[in-house]
Amino acid sequence: MDDASTPTSCYWLRDDDGAEILIPMCCGAAIGGPAECTCNVPESRIEAAERGRAEAEAQVLRLREVRDHRLEEQARMWRENKRLRERISELETLLATKAS
Repeated sequence: MDDASTPTSCYWLRDDDGAEILIPMCCGAAIGGPAECTCNVPESRIEAAERGRAEAEAQVLRLREVRDHRLEEQARMWRENKRLRERISELETLLATKAS
């Protein structure tokens, strides 16, 4: 008969160094590892941290793409403004020569 202190579902064993190992209590975890656990045991701290890191990295990549797009657009606008300033200067010079 099961003792009250005997776990009936998978659980994470953590040592003092922070290492974690899943103690499987279901067939899914025993065969397929933590991803196949049918006990709905929460993910390990390491998996949670790794998932968070991957999400943060993906966000950084998205933000870099947005930044690059905006920098390209800014450079395009600066080139267009420069071209327009040069054209205005040409027209002012032309107008000044016609007015004299």
